[in-house]
Amino acid sequence: MAVTTTSSHRPLTGIFQDHLANSIVCAELLGQLFLNLQEPAFHVARIKQLEEQGDQLTAEVYDVLASLPDSEMAQLTEQFAKYLDDIVDGMNTTARMIDVFLPTSLEDAGRQLADLIGAMVARLHTEVLEYPDNRLESVRECRKALKRWEESADTIYHEWRKDHRHHGRLSLRAETDWDELLGIMEQTTDACYHAALILERLAKNHLARMNTESGQSCTQ
Repeated sequence: MAVTTTSSHRPLTGIFQDHLANSIVCAELLGQLFLNLQEPAFHVARIKQLEEQGDQLTAEVYDVLASLPDSEMAQLTEQFAKYLDDIVDGMNTTARMIDVFLPTSLEDAGRQLADLIGAMVARLHTEVLEYPDNRLESVRECRKALKRWEESADTIYHEWRKDHRHHGRLSLRAETDWDELLGIMEQTTDACYHAALILERLAKNHLARMNTESGQSCTQ
């Protein structure tokens, strides 16, 4: 992010843009997977490839940070990288669980959560494209939007569990499988929201530093 890198490393902003672009494709494939539960192999394999690309991008971030002095911005940047990694990991775990469970029918809550993850990743990507020149109002609205979507995901998961506890339509095995799967997806929306929180802190810290440096130059 707005951390000065050495000449041997590419800018962190570019790495994070690539990370989220990778996650957008992953989210699109996850949505398609829910529409092709009977033949999941292609989508599962492709999502795994994207998860591995995400791991490589996360490792690239850590390589950059290892060459820099410790600072609050560096620590926040590391946290941001972790949450982005958690997002793509969550989507990959969801896909691999589908490959193991082989559900025979689609639970609408799964499709809804996949759509929410896709929307959250896309919104984060839009904001990261502007970093570090974000308007604070814009990054704040990003955080608020992701909080609303995270709360929606929590509600979808909760209502699904309540409905199946009282009006179970699935076999015990299928209900257990879907409960685990939807729980992973809900946790992935948590990671999206936490990434937005860290991005807002990064934007605020960057602006504060720019204001401080501007004030110092004016006094010289």
